[in-house]
Amino acid sequence: LNRMKNKNIYPKIWYSKNKEKLSCKEKISLLNRNIIEFHELANEIYDEAILMGVRKEQIEEVLANTVKNINSTLKSV
Repeated sequence: LNRMKNKNIYPKIWYSKNKEKLSCKEKISLLNRNIIEFHELANEIYDEAILMGVRKEQIEEVLANTVKNINSTLKSV
């Protein structure tokens, strides 16, 4: 992985719902890795759609709508 490129994907500081900085390095590392994996998967979907002949604007809209419509399955949220 290109670490310089990936640093632009996630923030330098993650905040809790109480607006406090997350300090657990394991949690931060896991979250950052998950964001990188999500980004890589989105790139694969994007590239495959373009190779299939889908308009770039349409796949961009679909991916953006997918992110906008994410809902937590957690009951405590």
